[in-house]
Amino acid sequence: MNRDEFLSIASQYYEEFESLKSQPDFYDYEKSFVDLWQRLGGEYMEKQLNETSVTENRRIKTLTWYGRIAVLKSPL
Repeated sequence: MNRDEFLSIASQYYEEFESLKSQPDFYDYEKSFVDLWQRLGGEYMEKQLNETSVTENRRIKTLTWYGRIAVLKSPL
């Protein structure tokens, strides 16, 4: 993944980050902020780990702090 691809992913979340300013209190702001970063991080991690194109049966789904992601099975 290159810089432009990352910026493309991050730009999809920009409006959501901007809308956090309207949260009524810090608790709601922080909760929404963490949720957005988890989704953004999960999407980035999944794309970073799956650079090659493979079929779905060569992927395993695993639960991470970022949520459930699909990654390539180990070749070993």
